[in-house]
Amino acid sequence: MKLLLTILTLTTLLFGATQMGLKGGSCTLAQKGAVTLNYHSTIYKNVTYSANKKSGKNFREIFVGSSMSVGKNISLKILDYKPNKRFKGKPKTGVFMVSATINKKVEHIQMAYIFDKGIISATGVLNKTTIGFFTEVDYSFCTVTTK
Repeated sequence: MKLLLTILTLTTLLFGATQMGLKGGSCTLAQKGAVTLNYHSTIYKNVTYSANKKSGKNFREIFVGSSMSVGKNISLKILDYKPNKRFKGKPKTGVFMVSATINKKVEHIQMAYIFDKGIISATGVLNKTTIGFFTEVDYSFCTVTTK
């Protein structure tokens, strides 16, 4: 009986994976909660975050075009991102291309990101000083719609 149940479960999972490959699946990602910014050894928790989109299928949809600021002196805008090759069982990594404005001086920097267990954190260098941010990302597993 256990063997039959195991075979049935595996068959269902394989069918779902095959269908997702043929008909497409959908995942939902959304930035969740507060954004914390770190610059020049100071942690800012009063960050204003303006999302490009409330939710999307990938990081490009929810992060590219989004911005964050602390008062009028520090602001970041995510211009683009490039994911690294994905390895099964490992955190997702890549690079955000960011426009950073500090005291009205604008620089374009790269920030390496890591997404692990629902937290995305990105770190880069601006004016020879580390700058970074982190926030939660709500994610749901891919679902498959069959006709």
